[in-house]
Amino acid sequence: MAAIDQMPLVKSVVYECLRIDPPVPLQYGKAKRDFTIESHDAVFNVKEGEMLFGFQPFATKDPIIFDRPEEFVADRFVGEGENLLKYVWWSNGPETESTTVGNKQCAGKDFVVLITRLFVVELFRRYDSFSIDVGASALGSSITMTSVKRGSTRRVI
Repeated sequence: MAAIDQMPLVKSVVYECLRIDPPVPLQYGKAKRDFTIESHDAVFNVKEGEMLFGFQPFATKDPIIFDRPEEFVADRFVGEGENLLKYVWWSNGPETESTTVGNKQCAGKDFVVLITRLFVVELFRRYDSFSIDVGASALGSSITMTSVKRGSTRRVI
Protein backbone atom coordinates (compact mmCIF):
# COMPACT_ATOMS: atom_id res chain seq x y z
CA MET A 1 0.00 0.00 0.00
CA ALA A 2 2.95 2.31 0.51
CA ALA A 3 3.62 2.20 -3.24
CA ILE A 4 0.13 3.43 -4.12
CA ASP A 5 0.59 6.38 -1.75
CA GLN A 6 3.55 7.41 -3.93
CA MET A 7 1.24 7.82 -6.95
CA PRO A 8 -0.44 11.23 -6.62
CA LEU A 9 -1.55 11.25 -10.26
CA VAL A 10 -3.52 8.02 -9.76
CA LYS A 11 -5.22 9.53 -6.72
CA SER A 12 -6.01 12.69 -8.69
CA VAL A 13 -7.47 10.67 -11.59
CA VAL A 14 -9.83 8.86 -9.20
CA TYR A 15 -10.99 12.10 -7.59
CA GLU A 16 -11.46 13.68 -11.02
CA CYS A 17 -13.68 10.75 -12.06
CA LEU A 18 -15.74 11.16 -8.89
CA ARG A 19 -15.93 14.93 -9.46
CA ILE A 20 -16.95 14.88 -13.09
CA ASP A 21 -19.51 12.06 -12.81
CA PRO A 22 -20.47 11.43 -9.17
CA PRO A 23 -21.86 7.91 -8.61
CA VAL A 24 -24.73 9.26 -6.48
CA PRO A 25 -25.51 12.69 -7.91
CA LEU A 26 -28.75 13.30 -5.98
CA GLN A 27 -29.19 13.74 -2.22
CA TYR A 28 -32.09 14.90 -0.11
CA GLY A 29 -33.00 15.30 3.54
CA LYS A 30 -35.02 17.35 6.03
CA ALA A 31 -33.43 20.25 7.86
CA LYS A 32 -32.94 19.33 11.53
CA ARG A 33 -32.67 22.99 12.54
CA ASP A 34 -32.88 26.48 11.06
CA PHE A 35 -29.74 27.48 9.19
CA THR A 36 -28.39 29.56 6.31
CA ILE A 37 -26.87 28.32 3.05
CA GLU A 38 -24.55 30.70 1.20
CA SER A 39 -23.64 30.48 -2.46
CA HIS A 40 -21.23 32.69 -4.37
CA ASP A 41 -23.85 35.39 -4.82
CA ALA A 42 -26.86 34.65 -2.59
CA VAL A 43 -27.97 33.59 0.88
CA PHE A 44 -30.82 31.17 1.56
CA ASN A 45 -32.61 30.74 4.88
CA VAL A 46 -33.69 27.18 5.60
CA LYS A 47 -36.26 26.39 8.29
CA GLU A 48 -36.35 23.26 10.42
CA GLY A 49 -38.36 20.51 8.72
CA GLU A 50 -37.97 21.85 5.19
CA MET A 51 -37.00 19.30 2.55
CA LEU A 52 -33.64 19.94 0.89
CA PHE A 53 -32.43 18.51 -2.40
CA GLY A 54 -28.87 18.52 -3.70
CA PHE A 55 -27.59 17.83 -7.19
CA GLN A 56 -23.85 17.16 -6.79
CA PRO A 57 -22.76 18.23 -10.29
CA PHE A 58 -23.91 21.79 -9.49
CA ALA A 59 -21.12 21.84 -6.89
CA THR A 60 -18.55 19.59 -8.57
CA LYS A 61 -18.76 21.43 -11.90
CA ASP A 62 -18.91 24.96 -10.51
CA PRO A 63 -16.94 27.16 -12.97
CA ILE A 64 -16.09 29.62 -10.20
CA ILE A 65 -14.23 26.85 -8.33
CA PHE A 66 -13.06 24.50 -11.10
CA ASP A 67 -11.20 25.73 -14.16
CA ARG A 68 -12.61 23.94 -17.26
CA PRO A 69 -15.26 22.17 -15.13
CA GLU A 70 -16.70 20.02 -17.94
CA GLU A 71 -13.25 18.75 -18.99
CA PHE A 72 -11.47 15.74 -17.48
CA VAL A 73 -8.16 17.06 -16.10
CA ALA A 74 -6.13 14.12 -14.78
CA ASP A 75 -3.77 16.20 -12.60
CA ARG A 76 -6.41 18.61 -11.26
CA PHE A 77 -5.86 17.41 -7.65
CA VAL A 78 -2.05 17.11 -7.68
CA GLY A 79 0.08 19.49 -5.58
CA GLU A 80 -1.78 22.72 -4.80
CA GLY A 81 -4.78 21.22 -6.57
CA GLU A 82 -5.37 19.06 -3.49
CA ASN A 83 -6.93 22.17 -1.92
CA LEU A 84 -9.86 21.71 -4.33
CA LEU A 85 -10.86 18.42 -2.67
CA LYS A 86 -13.02 20.32 -0.19
CA TYR A 87 -15.31 21.10 -3.15
CA VAL A 88 -15.65 17.46 -4.25
CA TRP A 89 -18.95 16.30 -2.74
CA TRP A 90 -19.47 12.89 -4.38
CA SER A 91 -19.97 11.13 -1.01
CA ASN A 92 -22.69 13.40 0.44
CA GLY A 93 -20.12 15.72 1.99
CA PRO A 94 -16.73 17.30 1.33
CA GLU A 95 -13.99 14.81 0.47
CA THR A 96 -11.80 16.42 3.15
CA GLU A 97 -14.22 15.53 5.98
CA SER A 98 -14.48 12.21 7.79
CA THR A 99 -17.63 10.14 8.05
CA THR A 100 -19.52 10.48 11.34
CA VAL A 101 -22.82 9.18 12.66
CA GLY A 102 -24.30 12.66 12.42
CA ASN A 103 -23.22 13.86 8.97
CA LYS A 104 -24.67 11.13 6.69
CA GLN A 105 -21.48 11.02 4.64
CA CYS A 106 -20.89 7.71 2.84
CA ALA A 107 -19.32 5.28 5.31
CA GLY A 108 -17.46 3.55 2.47
CA LYS A 109 -16.03 6.67 0.84
CA ASP A 110 -12.40 5.92 1.76
CA PHE A 111 -12.78 2.30 0.65
CA VAL A 112 -14.26 3.42 -2.69
CA VAL A 113 -11.30 5.72 -3.34
CA LEU A 114 -8.77 3.05 -2.32
CA ILE A 115 -10.26 0.24 -4.41
CA THR A 116 -10.65 2.55 -7.41
CA ARG A 117 -7.00 3.61 -7.11
CA LEU A 118 -6.01 -0.07 -7.06
CA PHE A 119 -8.15 -0.71 -10.14
CA VAL A 120 -6.49 2.14 -12.06
CA VAL A 121 -3.00 0.91 -11.08
CA GLU A 122 -3.83 -2.65 -12.15
CA LEU A 123 -5.29 -1.47 -15.46
CA PHE A 124 -2.10 0.40 -16.37
CA ARG A 125 0.16 -2.31 -14.96
CA ARG A 126 -1.49 -5.02 -17.01
CA TYR A 127 -2.00 -3.24 -20.35
CA ASP A 128 0.35 -1.16 -22.46
CA SER A 129 -2.57 0.55 -24.16
CA PHE A 130 -6.31 0.36 -24.55
CA SER A 131 -9.03 2.10 -26.53
CA ILE A 132 -12.45 3.12 -25.29
CA ASP A 133 -15.69 4.55 -26.59
CA VAL A 134 -17.38 7.06 -24.31
CA GLY A 135 -21.10 7.58 -24.55
CA ALA A 136 -24.11 8.51 -22.48
CA SER A 137 -26.52 6.23 -20.67
CA ALA A 138 -29.60 6.75 -18.55
CA LEU A 139 -27.43 6.58 -15.43
CA GLY A 140 -24.60 8.85 -16.60
CA SER A 141 -21.58 8.06 -18.71
CA SER A 142 -21.03 4.78 -20.51
CA ILE A 143 -17.50 3.55 -21.25
CA THR A 144 -16.83 0.54 -23.46
CA MET A 145 -13.33 -0.90 -23.88
CA THR A 146 -12.92 -1.56 -27.59
CA SER A 147 -9.36 -2.93 -27.58
CA VAL A 148 -6.53 -3.70 -25.20
CA LYS A 149 -2.86 -4.43 -25.74
CA ARG A 150 -1.44 -6.63 -23.02
CA GLY A 151 1.86 -5.52 -21.53
CA SER A 152 4.99 -7.24 -22.80
CA THR A 153 6.22 -8.06 -19.31
CA ARG A 154 3.99 -9.34 -16.54
CA ARG A 155 5.03 -8.93 -12.96
CA VAL A 156 3.41 -10.69 -10.07
CA ILE A 157 2.78 -8.44 -7.12
